[in-house]
Amino acid sequence: MQNVNILQLQGAGDNEREWTNYAVYADYDEAVEALSAINAEYDVDFAVYTLNENARIETHTVVDNNWGL
Repeated sequence: MQNVNILQLQGAGDNEREWTNYAVYADYDEAVEALSAINAEYDVDFAVYTLNENARIETHTVVDNNWGL
């Protein structure tokens, strides 16, 4: 089994309350680094997206249902 980490941002689309999938990463730390890179794109002195506020990383386990095929 493998874990995947889905970086989601709230308010990235037209609806500021809606969660948007940004990207999927195999490693949790890669998702955190991507969030830092997103914030670096903005020319402000604060984090636009903050983990566990308006950004989240959902971890899911991928199960092989091919039964060895």
